[in-house]
Amino acid sequence: MTILFFLLLAVLVILFVRSRNNRAAGRTGRVNERFFRKVGLPPVHIVPEGHPCEPLARRLEQSLPSDYEHQLRQRVLTEHPELSEEEWAWRWIEMKRYLLMCALFRQMPMFSSRVDDIWHEMLMFTREYQQFCDRFYGYMLHHSPHGGSLFQPDQRALFDWAYGELFPITRGNAYVWGGFFQYPLDKDMMNNLLAFNSHQAKYSLFNGAAYTNIPEARDGIDYLVQQFRTHSQAVLDRRPPRSRTDRSHRDSSSDSAYLPTYTDSYGLGTASAAAVYYSHDNPWNFSSMMNSHLPPEVQQQHNNSGSSCGTGYSATNDTYGHHGHDHSSGSSCSGGSSCSSGGSSCGGGGGE
Repeated sequence: MTILFFLLLAVLVILFVRSRNNRAAGRTGRVNERFFRKVGLPPVHIVPEGHPCEPLARRLEQSLPSDYEHQLRQRVLTEHPELSEEEWAWRWIEMKRYLLMCALFRQMPMFSSRVDDIWHEMLMFTREYQQFCDRFYGYMLHHSPHGGSLFQPDQRALFDWAYGELFPITRGNAYVWGGFFQYPLDKDMMNNLLAFNSHQAKYSLFNGAAYTNIPEARDGIDYLVQQFRTHSQAVLDRRPPRSRTDRSHRDSSSDSAYLPTYTDSYGLGTASAAAVYYSHDNPWNFSSMMNSHLPPEVQQQHNNSGSSCGTGYSATNDTYGHHGHDHSSGSSCSGGSSCSSGGSSCGGGGGE
C-alpha cells in the first residue's frame, strides 16, 4: 500500500512539473510570437548587396541542396508549432549567417540556442547536410555538444565585432543573439588580428583552410583584417568614435580613415569601430560606452550571451579538432531560448 502511494505521488509530481513547463513554454511562445510579428520578416540577403562578403554569401546559398530549406522549415514548424513564420525566418537567416562566419574563422562558438536548434535540425538530414558542407567548406563541419554552457566572453566579443562588420544589427537579430557588444575584445586576440599574415593564415584566428582553398572566403578575411587595422589606427591616432546620432562625421574627412566607406549606406562597421576603440581605451565601462553606438531599438537589450552549449569542429585537421576552451565555465542554456547567462555559448564551428 505504501509503495502504491509513493508511486501515485511520483506520477502526480511528474504531471505537475510537466504541466508547469508546458504553461511556461506556452507563455514564452506567445511572447516570442508577438515580438517577431511586430518586428516582421528579416532581410532577404545574408549580407547587404555590394558587401565584400556578398560572393561568399552567394556561394553559401548555392551550396544548399535543393528543397533543403523547405524540408527544414516543415520539420521545425511541425516539432515546434508555437513558432511563427517570422521567428522561423529569423532563425534561418541567422543560421546561414553563422555558417558564413564559420567559413571565415578557425573557430566560432554558437551563442544562441534558438539558432542552435536549427543547426540540430539541419544535422537530421544527414545527406543534405554533408552535401552542403562539401560544397561550401570542402570539409565536414561537425557539431559536438559539450553538455552545459561554456563561459566565453573573449570569443563572444570577437563574434560581435565580426558580426557588426558583416551584417546590420537590428532589433530582430539582437533578440535572437541576446544582444551585442557587452564584452571588450581581448588584447591577445586583437594582437592576433593585427599580426595576420596571409602566408601563415592557418596559424591565425581565421579559417586557414578556407583562406587557402576558397577565394570568396579569402576576400572576406582580407576585408575583416583591413577593417580591424583601420579601427586600430583610430586608437593610435586618439580619434574617439562618434555615436550613431552624431552625423557630423559625414562632413569630416578626418574620420574617413577609420570609418568603413559604406557605413552610412548599410549601418555596418560603426559599432565594430567603437568596440575596438573602447576595448583599448575603456574596457572597464565597455558596455555602457558602446550603448550609443548601437541602433536605438537595440540599445537596451543588454542580455548579451557569451556562453556556448557545445562546440563544432571540422573533419580536415585533428590539430584543431574540438574547439573547447579550458578557461571556460558557465551555466546551461535552455532549448528554444537565447543563452543569456553572460558569456556562454551553445555550440560552435570553425575551419581547418
